[in-house]
Amino acid sequence: MLSLSSLRAEEWLQSGLRCGQIVVLTATPEPDYRFVSWSDGNTDNPRRVEVTQAMELQALFVSACDAQYILPVDYLFGQMYVLNRNALKEIGYTPLPVEVRWYRVVGTIDNATGSDADDQFVATGYYLSRDGLPSGEYYVQCNFPNPESERCDIVLRSPVYRISLTGLTDAEGANLRLIPNVADKNQSLTLTGMPVTEPATVSVFDMSGRLLCRTVSDASDTMTFNAQSAAGCYLVHVKTSKLDQTLLYIVR
Repeated sequence: MLSLSSLRAEEWLQSGLRCGQIVVLTATPEPDYRFVSWSDGNTDNPRRVEVTQAMELQALFVSACDAQYILPVDYLFGQMYVLNRNALKEIGYTPLPVEVRWYRVVGTIDNATGSDADDQFVATGYYLSRDGLPSGEYYVQCNFPNPESERCDIVLRSPVYRISLTGLTDAEGANLRLIPNVADKNQSLTLTGMPVTEPATVSVFDMSGRLLCRTVSDASDTMTFNAQSAAGCYLVHVKTSKLDQTLLYIVR
């Protein structure tokens, strides 16, 4: 197998390439450019080619300034979307929390580089909690210069994520609240807006996903329980035949 990542055409001919031989082509962009495809439409890079006839292939590149990079986002415990800062740092970007902006799609998703913006701004920060959000499509976006000054400014955007409150309207799903959501150790917490048509199974987890306690409501619109006795973040999962929602609270 012959690698042609940096082999010039005349060197290729002199290498004794024979019909049926497999070569590996690698397209290496200059700074501020990214590979798009080969001239025959193939997008593999590197690319294996079996030489069966005379051929001419060109690597096509575009300016990275026109690129819309995909933000890496993780979905945790059915509760929140979290920007994967470690994966982002590996490609040279370390945004501050105020530079990370979450949006809800209004109509059709906005053009990342356009001036007409009607998508609804939701929050800034490294994570977006589903607590209290209406159904809809959401994404996160960063607009900032690359910290490497020799490279151009770019737009970073995540895919669009669909948040759906199963079996409920936006108004019905938005009624479920945990008060307060920042508490002292063992402080009394109240779930309000609970479904009254049937009992709900209420489970409390720590952030590692370990079940701490589970109980069943009495089908009233409120339910009271105590916060955990150790500082940290906890998840309260409320489940019925129509509702499947997780709320977050913090113990100071």
